[in-house]
Amino acid sequence: MTMKLVRPTQHYREQIMAYRTTFLNIGEQPYGGSSLRRFDDFNKWLTKVIYQEQGDKLPQNSVPSTQFLSIVNGRLIGLINIRHRLTPELLMESGHIGYSIHPDERRKGYAIEQLRLGLIEAKIIGLEKVLVTCDKSNIASSKTIKKVGGILENEVISSDKDEIVQRYWIEI
Repeated sequence: MTMKLVRPTQHYREQIMAYRTTFLNIGEQPYGGSSLRRFDDFNKWLTKVIYQEQGDKLPQNSVPSTQFLSIVNGRLIGLINIRHRLTPELLMESGHIGYSIHPDERRKGYAIEQLRLGLIEAKIIGLEKVLVTCDKSNIASSKTIKKVGGILENEVISSDKDEIVQRYWIEI
């Protein structure tokens, strides 16, 4: 498997919107997608992604972040977003990196490679240690985070949902 992380462009428009639809249809959130679930207009989403990376026109309590697509053989396999810094809220629950894998592509080792590549990108933007979180019920994500060096710091109760969130730190 040769995965590469690329920035979203018009070239991937149809695949990105199909990815969104798949997650909406199964009632899941496409984590690591810069709120993709809220955008039925690709161009508006892409504009938001560009502003986020530049740090421009950010809503209150938002931070600059870089959006990547995880591509294997020209196909969108997953999304990963790297936040350049943390707010107190992000420090508690969401961390530096959010990611997801297309439901049809799970259990194939893609998440580990995606997160490994994401850590390389995090280092490029100057991060030396990153926080990655997941719901305690998401055993696959917990295993993924541990396989790339995540060390569990603690568990917290989510402020917006009744879930236990595990907080892992990874030294890059």
